[in-house]
Amino acid sequence: MTDAKTFEMTTGPYIPPEHARYGLLPHKVIEGGEVLSFPEGLYSVEELIREKEGDAEEEGQGKKVRLVRHDFGSYSEFFDNLASYADRYREDDPGLAEAIDWLGDAARRMNVKENWSIVRYIGHQHDDDPLAETHGLTRGRCYYWPCSAEFPVYEGVVDNEEFSSYLYPCDPDSWEIVEDPTGMAARALAGEAETVEQWKMEMVAEEGSIEAWAMENGISAKRTRHTSVFVESKDDGWSDSEADPFPIPCPGCGQEFTHNAWTLVNARKDPALAERLMEGTLFEFNCPKCGYTASLANPCLYLDPDNRACVYLVVNQDMAEGVSGMFDGFEEDDGSGGINGSKRRIVWDRHELRGKAVAFANGFDDRAIELVKLAVSGHAKMNGHVPVDTECVVNLVGVDGDDLVFDLEIGDEEMIATIPRDGYEFFADGIAHSSIRDEQSYFVDRGWARHATDVLEAEGVMG
Repeated sequence: MTDAKTFEMTTGPYIPPEHARYGLLPHKVIEGGEVLSFPEGLYSVEELIREKEGDAEEEGQGKKVRLVRHDFGSYSEFFDNLASYADRYREDDPGLAEAIDWLGDAARRMNVKENWSIVRYIGHQHDDDPLAETHGLTRGRCYYWPCSAEFPVYEGVVDNEEFSSYLYPCDPDSWEIVEDPTGMAARALAGEAETVEQWKMEMVAEEGSIEAWAMENGISAKRTRHTSVFVESKDDGWSDSEADPFPIPCPGCGQEFTHNAWTLVNARKDPALAERLMEGTLFEFNCPKCGYTASLANPCLYLDPDNRACVYLVVNQDMAEGVSGMFDGFEEDDGSGGINGSKRRIVWDRHELRGKAVAFANGFDDRAIELVKLAVSGHAKMNGHVPVDTECVVNLVGVDGDDLVFDLEIGDEEMIATIPRDGYEFFADGIAHSSIRDEQSYFVDRGWARHATDVLEAEGVMG
């Protein structure tokens, strides 16, 4: 994460020192000012303020913009403006004030430029586009593609206007990745982005604006709604569940359709979604044409407020490092019942996420579960169920009475193993009486289990 002092700068634009050599934001560098990625909710809150204060339409001017402007000189000016509105309504409309506070927190996460991708435009110049002068792209120039570390999804390009991000086609022949700390740009260029398909933005209506063009074509001009992952809800401090549309070409028949993929699941607020995760069906999609069924690997944050746990499914090492940094930024347990003080885990696939959800929902220590999984794999090999030189992946899939149910993946084959709860208690007791009883790694997996085994055996607490 960037230093908090960055957001206190009184002049813009802020460009990280390591990005200075790329010639980014040349107009802002000369003229001054800051480019910002805005949370989508900011526009809705702005509308509430307009209605609250009774703004009237003025001929030729429209409604006065309060929270979203083109002329913010710095991050400091933008966040001070938000804070001033929050303070204004703190007494007579605390709900609105809290909403502004939450959006400010979301905007801080969105505007860490160290997490933004840098991509060079190598496509057609499009000089014949009537919007090219203000909104277009210059061949050979480097551009920011904003995203947050918490949810690194393509939301657009900071183009020549240098105001905020707008959607442009993710044509891999038109872009060259320069820096991609979260892997977002690579995924977008590989076809995972929700974006537009045509380059030329025709003048429409009387405004001739990119927003009007987007409305005319039935699309969103901006892609900024994914950044509220940890914006707290009003009731308990844990975010609501979220889904995002992903275009998918069916592997069975080739038909392209849109799948709403769950990217955040709150087990308390949406127990049915948590149940789908624990049943192994949350990530499934079905082709509406041929019925083909498979699972989509997408980032997903699982929140279990009742058991004070959050688990993030990441898709690559860069994203894992970003999430680790985010987890590092959480405060220690303050007793409020919110995200602070929660057990925080990072996993690499949906099977691990499912296992963590099952473990926490049933009151298990997931660290002891990893030791059980290691023992199950070893036992299966010792008894000839699995060849010694064959990889055996073990996943917790459920609880049946006093038994824990595990799925063993052995190459293309699978088998089920049930372990009495006493087996789990053996390892849980060992951890409780060891020097690692308070150790809470973000990565509690097979590697952690091997480390824990060495400690427990060295300390003689397993007997």
